[in-house]
Amino acid sequence: MNRFYMILLASTVLASSGFATTTTCPTGSLTAYLAPSFSCMTNGLTFSNWGYTDLNVAAGSVSVTPQTVLGDEGFQFQSAWNVNNTNGGGELREDSLISFTATGPGITNLELFFNGSVTGTGSANVTEQYCLNGTLTNCPGPLGQLSVTNPPPGFSDQVFFAPVQSISVSKDILVDTGSGPGSAMISQVVNNFSSPEPLSFVLLGSGLLGLGLLRKRIKR
Repeated sequence: MNRFYMILLASTVLASSGFATTTTCPTGSLTAYLAPSFSCMTNGLTFSNWGYTDLNVAAGSVSVTPQTVLGDEGFQFQSAWNVNNTNGGGELREDSLISFTATGPGITNLELFFNGSVTGTGSANVTEQYCLNGTLTNCPGPLGQLSVTNPPPGFSDQVFFAPVQSISVSKDILVDTGSGPGSAMISQVVNNFSSPEPLSFVLLGSGLLGLGLLRKRIKR
């Protein structure tokens, strides 16, 4: 086999292993994330300062799955946020609050998405407050906000900003039947944090540059 292509094959294998994503964030109950001083890392982002508030939906019934795509890390939260008064009765509502801080180099994008449904006078929405380079209780600048509502059908929202080292977020997950009859359900909420130049592109560019230099040396 041509020596250059042997080097190319070896470099491809090494690059593939370099692109592998890693996480120390557990898949399972939100309870694990609420342990004192808990933090975990996915690729280059560290997640800490976890909090949760809800009188009816226990943290143990909220499932957390890390999102590990390089440059688009975050979490998927799943539970049965569900209210129904289609058989009569007054207004019913369920309200959960999940908060945490993401820290890492060059965070430039925050995205929020949920999956749910409503009937009648019901409504489902997730409102997220965020603070750049600070905490929600002591933010150096104005708090930002994302809002995802159904109805009307607006299932995702995102915001772009200049690179920051940390972002603190707090998701208010709310389902409400309204005056009725109606129902509302949210089964999944997803938060992702992005960078403009994921590490994979940096590695790929470095690898291609190195291969180009090697090829020149082989031709001599």
